[in-house]
Amino acid sequence: MAIFYCFREPETLYECVSLISRLQFALCCSGFFERGGKFVINQWTRLYSLSCACLAVLGLAGTVHVLLQNQLLRQRVLRLDNLVLSIMCLELVISTLVFLFTMLSLQAWSQRHLRIYQRLAELDKQLIGQFGARLNYGKLLRKHMLVLSMVAVLYFGAVNTGLAQLAEGRQLGIVVPAALCYLIITSGPHLTGFVHMSLAELLGIRLRLLQRLLEPQLLHRRFGGQPQLLERRVRSLVDMVKELHYLIQEINGVYSLSLWSAMAHDFTLSTSELYIIFGRSNDSKNNSRRNSSNEPGDELDLMLLGFLSICLLVPFYKMLIGPVYCSHSVDEGRKCLHLLEQLDDWFPDSVAIRQLVESIMRWRLQFKIEFTSGTSTVLNKTVITLYTSIVFNYLLVLISFAMTQQLGEQVEQQKVALQDWIGI
Repeated sequence: MAIFYCFREPETLYECVSLISRLQFALCCSGFFERGGKFVINQWTRLYSLSCACLAVLGLAGTVHVLLQNQLLRQRVLRLDNLVLSIMCLELVISTLVFLFTMLSLQAWSQRHLRIYQRLAELDKQLIGQFGARLNYGKLLRKHMLVLSMVAVLYFGAVNTGLAQLAEGRQLGIVVPAALCYLIITSGPHLTGFVHMSLAELLGIRLRLLQRLLEPQLLHRRFGGQPQLLERRVRSLVDMVKELHYLIQEINGVYSLSLWSAMAHDFTLSTSELYIIFGRSNDSKNNSRRNSSNEPGDELDLMLLGFLSICLLVPFYKMLIGPVYCSHSVDEGRKCLHLLEQLDDWFPDSVAIRQLVESIMRWRLQFKIEFTSGTSTVLNKTVITLYTSIVFNYLLVLISFAMTQQLGEQVEQQKVALQDWIGI
């Protein structure tokens, strides 16, 4: 962690989010990049995103085709059972479709996406200029570095090691490009989910800061002797609270489609890979009881289980942590609105403040703002319970079906053995 303090402290919001914005641009999932302390979007940035996305998809298809032309590698792949092969093919197809869908949707809303950061930067200028707020950009940047570096090492290492082990160290000139193309295609939607979490966290931090600025004791101490200045500052705080709630709607508009597709992919991937992990581990235990010698297929199964276990960390992190950030930001916004509704009790002599309170109460009744995915899925803590319950219930159904199938096979084997013993 101490190594992250060696980097220069960011002074603006653009510098704070420059790391994730550059990564998102490099992975073809945004049409702008950071240059000169601001974000830039033009025809060249769009051309880069579209061309690199097409190259990644074509590169993955081409490298997979070339790898399967190798007879030894094709035999190792076909050694896996049909369920694992079908899930691997499904993962390649769905990951490609989700990547293209995410890239196209974020390209279409790139201007709105850019304006979100611009509006946040303007709000930070007001907080610093009017209230002397101190925004710790460096802490958030170091958090981004820590999380992204840990995930990158685990995920990239798992993908490269898994493909290298599958090819037994051969055809590395094709295996490495295939791994890179797969990493680009899967990392884009994964990073999009992390950027969405980062935006929710940015809003939550500013809403908590506004709660401190809305404390009546602080307002009395700083502006109590200047009624007109007090009214202007309160009006400014009300506008900032509204702006942050409007930004939630903007984030929903930009990320709703891409986030919904990524969540559907994560759900499918989680259930399938969990079923493989539990099912293959059970099969490997049964095989180890029957055969004392280790076959090459057993090593391949262990490698596959380790690869899937590490790859599951990313969708689990997104599905379990993302809704928490969204729920916290909405809760902080409600606390701000509750403080605003009490201002007329603390300043009963101010007609302007009383009118502001009445307007904010009418505005609150009209706008029920939540983080959403797609058209109706509300991102809050209940989504975590829903997601885990569906995943594990579906997993139990799959495991029970597999156990029933294995039991039927054992009954058939015993029936054949009994018939052979009787001599029928």
